[in-house]
Amino acid sequence: MKTLRNLIVILILIGLLILSWFTAGVRFVDTAERVVALTFDDGPNPPYTGQLLQTLEEKQVTATFFLIGQEVTAYPETALQIFKGGHEIGGHSSDWKSLAFESPTEMEGKLQEMEAAFTDLGIPSTTLFRPPGGFMLPWQRKLVADRGLTHVSANVVVGDWKEINAQTICDRVLKKVNPGSIIALHDGGGNRAATIAAVPLIIDGLRAQGYEFTTVSELLEKQPEEPPSAPGLFSE
Repeated sequence: MKTLRNLIVILILIGLLILSWFTAGVRFVDTAERVVALTFDDGPNPPYTGQLLQTLEEKQVTATFFLIGQEVTAYPETALQIFKGGHEIGGHSSDWKSLAFESPTEMEGKLQEMEAAFTDLGIPSTTLFRPPGGFMLPWQRKLVADRGLTHVSANVVVGDWKEINAQTICDRVLKKVNPGSIIALHDGGGNRAATIAAVPLIIDGLRAQGYEFTTVSELLEKQPEEPPSAPGLFSE
């Protein structure tokens, strides 16, 4: 019985991997310009988000933050600090739970809760959405698109939520990045001291290579009419 259960789990995981191959969001933009988008997930999360904002201000970099609705409600002042700092805000659902097994009604409810958390603070409705874990089923992706949201993933994901140091995070980003990359890091979900320490290293390292920073929306404007197909599983 245990063997059968394990087999079913494995088959489900394989199925999710196959589906992710076809349902990944925008992971990068096909451009020759040395420009990248720096993004942060799971916030707001004081004190780390505040520390990050200070670094971005000092480095004169505008980033895109994918915020959790419940965290926005819990830390409204930090959420407003992001918005007033001129950074772009995207949605990251109402909580951290994967959407893969949510019903249409449940998913609609989560999106409405997320958007209400933003608008209650006077933050305009977002047009960008990154689901927790980066994965959605095809019908869920259509639901998101019908709401006017663009499914954004990333092609530079370095596991900064794990117990690794700042230099390792930086080295992994610099190794993976290409023109048009979307870089996914995390200011929320726990102790993010290593990520916060890595951000100035990443910015300086990429600038030394001739890269400039932009928001996801500005990066998408450089996207060709036929977006490149670069599927893959985006894990957070």
